[in-house]
Amino acid sequence: MSKKLINHPDDCVDEALEGLVMTHLGLRILGSQRVVIHESGRAPNGKIAVVAGGGGGHEPYAAGFVGQGLLTAAVVGQVFSSPPAGSILAAIRAARSSENDGVLLIVINYTGDRLNFGLALERARMEDIRVKMIICDDDCALSSPFKAVGRRGLAGSLFLMKTAGALAERGDPLDSIAHVIEEMKQSIGTIGASLTSCSVPGGEVMFRLEDDEVELGLGIHGEAGVKRIQMTTASKIIEEMLDRMTDSDSSSFFALPSGCSVALIVNNLGGLSIMEMYIAAREAIKQLESREVEVVRCYVGHLMTSLEMRGLQLSMLRVDGDERCWWLSLLDAPTSAPLWPHPLYQGRTTPEKLSDDGYRWDHHFENRGPSLGEKGQLALKVAIDGAAAALESNVDCLNEYDSGCGDGDCGSTLNRWVNAVREIELVLEYPCTVLQQLCYLMENKVGGTSGAIYGILFAATAKAFEDSNISEEAMADRWAHAFKIGLEAVMNYGKAEPGDRTLLDAFLPALEYFQPCSKSCTNEILDGLLAACSVAEDGAEKTSGMRARVGRASFVNEELVTKPDAGASAVAFWLRGAVTALELEFREPEPEPEPEQEPEQEPEPAPRSRSSSSSSSSSSSSSDEE
Repeated sequence: MSKKLINHPDDCVDEALEGLVMTHLGLRILGSQRVVIHESGRAPNGKIAVVAGGGGGHEPYAAGFVGQGLLTAAVVGQVFSSPPAGSILAAIRAARSSENDGVLLIVINYTGDRLNFGLALERARMEDIRVKMIICDDDCALSSPFKAVGRRGLAGSLFLMKTAGALAERGDPLDSIAHVIEEMKQSIGTIGASLTSCSVPGGEVMFRLEDDEVELGLGIHGEAGVKRIQMTTASKIIEEMLDRMTDSDSSSFFALPSGCSVALIVNNLGGLSIMEMYIAAREAIKQLESREVEVVRCYVGHLMTSLEMRGLQLSMLRVDGDERCWWLSLLDAPTSAPLWPHPLYQGRTTPEKLSDDGYRWDHHFENRGPSLGEKGQLALKVAIDGAAAALESNVDCLNEYDSGCGDGDCGSTLNRWVNAVREIELVLEYPCTVLQQLCYLMENKVGGTSGAIYGILFAATAKAFEDSNISEEAMADRWAHAFKIGLEAVMNYGKAEPGDRTLLDAFLPALEYFQPCSKSCTNEILDGLLAACSVAEDGAEKTSGMRARVGRASFVNEELVTKPDAGASAVAFWLRGAVTALELEFREPEPEPEPEQEPEQEPEPAPRSRSSSSSSSSSSSSSDEE
């Protein structure tokens, strides 16, 4: 385990945010949320709010860039884990200036961030808040990123944040700002390189590099890069980075034609010394100028880090031409954000938390939609308990499946939901309410990508239960229909499809199998569910031969992905657990077959009289004689 100057791994993010607001004027923490907001609490009237964020461990991104002329609020998750949608929604509510003004979300392109910010956006729109979201995907390292996933979001997002903040400060409307930012992101490119790995607080290093190796093109969560090169001089490493970035054979290359102009960010990933950073900046400027590229602005420092990783990123914004040169005035516009290069230091203050009353999303909900009778409530409780028990008993298996292409914590992550669901009193009478409670637990107790995926699933499924006109007999069909709506929402925000090596490969075929089944009685419902379990298990097993096309696993070498997908396997486990529990509780005995009735015997013919017998004999005898 690596050494870190911390108190406890679980408190790192909160204590760092408190330290930030203690040492910089004008920042506050929003109640119990990991949200840093300007001390005024919201954007000035008539001005758009700009909100960004992501996992902890990337400091000073994004909390250090809260201030006039930049971000109105920043939302932070646990280390390398996306912030929950509830906190993002609290930031949106707190940051907007009035009922009529909107909020612009700037999100780096990682699955967990995209899902959680997408969920918060949808919930904000249900409250009639005007929100737009811009996804930054500036990575130029990967040769052919999957279309569904896109390129990773890196330090180039800082150009977007600063520009959006300057436009908002001068009073531009939401649609106009979003248009400029969408146009600008097409002119941004980033590539990274690192000499070492990093380690999350309380954990081991995320990957190992030999002393003579450099990782080229890695992401900000420690995920592998495009290749490893031999350790060499700063000059040759910068040259390799620029060559890779501008390689026209790559689908993600960044064009730097002779005579163009750029604004340059030299971003410290955490562990490089100041001496190394200015050597790297010098090399980057000299080599760009040798390619006849004019560097008109250069920002150097710790801007978007990856804990203690000894590496850097080069981000460039093309600012040549009439359509782009005016962007420089926006980059140069003043800001009070404390950790933007050239910040204002105006003293020190201790944090005074703004109240988050009215912004929190807790687990107390209005009961809506159809209600269940005693049998329906028991079935719901039995299914949830069975699913929880199955996940709990398969923690190690799921962690092992996740270790080859993820963080190795899928089982442990979902087990946090298991523990949480056993502590809360579920409102079993109303399916809509209990699904919202499950969504709340996924957001706030699980978090990250898994929490967002299941949060979206439960939130969209709950929406399908708002209609009160559902009979008890039609409830099985409604559950199947509602989960189908939930999976469609997951596919919409996660950009995944069947065959992409996700939970969809187990869940969707099982659901599609169950929907058309005859379900006229309890036993037929159970038979359909049991068959659906087998379909889910078969789908999960088939993912062992699939190439991941979404999520962090999509960036991992295909040869390392040999086990079944952890997310799909989790679906198979909890579905089998839920259905087995329902089977034990509700299976009705088959009726005894009716005993077969013996066929009625024909009555024996009446005995003949002696006279007729004698007469017959006599006749027969007479005939014989003849």
